[in-house]
Amino acid sequence: MIIKCEGIVKDYNKKMRALKGVDLEIPAGVFGLIGRNGAGKTTLLRIMASVLTATEGKVYFDGKPMDDHLAEYRSMLGYLPQNTKLMPQLNIEEFLEYMCILKGIRSKEEAKVEIERCIEISGLDSHRKKRLGKYSGGMLRRAGIAQALLGDPKILIIDEPTTGLDPEERLYFLNLISRISADKNIILSTHIIHDVENVCENVCILEKGEVMYAGATQGMVDSVTDRTWLYTGKAGEENLIKKLATVTNITYTTAGMQARYVADEPVVDGSEKIVGTLEDAYIAAVGGVSR
Repeated sequence: MIIKCEGIVKDYNKKMRALKGVDLEIPAGVFGLIGRNGAGKTTLLRIMASVLTATEGKVYFDGKPMDDHLAEYRSMLGYLPQNTKLMPQLNIEEFLEYMCILKGIRSKEEAKVEIERCIEISGLDSHRKKRLGKYSGGMLRRAGIAQALLGDPKILIIDEPTTGLDPEERLYFLNLISRISADKNIILSTHIIHDVENVCENVCILEKGEVMYAGATQGMVDSVTDRTWLYTGKAGEENLIKKLATVTNITYTTAGMQARYVADEPVVDGSEKIVGTLEDAYIAAVGGVSR
């Protein structure tokens, strides 16, 4: 399935335009939406999840306008918002039973099958009787993805799923997303570049409500191939490099200051060509390190 956003504008008031004419084509597979805090990621996802109305523009799925086929679109949709507020007094079985009713799964047998499937996929089988109020942050994220998967949706929208998770839970969640992506459109919003690098075939960079890049993840990396340099020098020299090139990272070690930068040629003698990464490409696309 192809999902398209055409000319999406969102104004919250006369002075705040969160999205400024977003045009985007999202193919099947895992699609990464990245950008700084306040870039408009959550606003765009909420519009695609049909919980927020765009000021201008339309969302299409397989060529159909979402607004004109809303019931059909929602029947194919699973959504995990950034702030998942579940019912702390319920266990996972009770919570999913309630969500089945909201999703229109009326048959008790169908609901039972779906609940078991989603509990197994999310790895919560051994925690099925524990109240959600006793779940850890990682387990709550699993419960959130379990409800999003009810009804086997073809479109899955997930907003900042790994924020605040420990490394083990984060890897589990990314592996889960990768495992279920075969026949779905999964739109994953994050500001963690390594998450995109691990699971997303295609990516979009949002910056101040505008698309800076949209296409293959590897294409982003290719944009800094043979153009990424590392310079080791004295603290303070980074200010000169910032004037001459796009700096993507600065660290301070016992060996001195180290600056990674993107440029067609080295701008400081002693610079060493290094392998460019997705993080280098992303920081370069949004204008480099400013602080």
